[in-house]
Amino acid sequence: MSNLPDCFYPHARFQLRSANEPDQPEVVEELYADEPEYFSLKVYHGGYFTVMPGRTYDYGSITFVDFLKVHEFTVSEMYLIYPEFGYGFIPSNLWFYFKPPAGDLDTGLLPLRNGEDVRLLTSYIGVNGVREIELYAVTEELNEDTGIT
Repeated sequence: MSNLPDCFYPHARFQLRSANEPDQPEVVEELYADEPEYFSLKVYHGGYFTVMPGRTYDYGSITFVDFLKVHEFTVSEMYLIYPEFGYGFIPSNLWFYFKPPAGDLDTGLLPLRNGEDVRLLTSYIGVNGVREIELYAVTEELNEDTGIT
């Protein structure tokens, strides 16, 4: 039996879930138990990174993007999803960075800019039960001086 929610439609590319919604499954693995091709992004947006060391992402919100398909996800799709977080536009200086499961915010952030980056992000899905990746939306490009690897 599928764990897809009743409101899921095959033509829909994703489903948003607020970090504050109490009705949603707390464990992503449970959500996708019978659906190995799906994954979620835990997207931090509307905030900014503090300086290193001990970098944090402050004053932002968290929105989960569920039911993304491993072999169909693209960077372009993420840019189309971004306005759904309540922003009426896509900033011209919007950047996405993801944190691999064993990474940290000081040295483990990786850019999400192209197909190669997407392949790297999705390569973590299913490994050791990983079904969720943290993604950070920022309006400031990180570089070697600010800690991007």
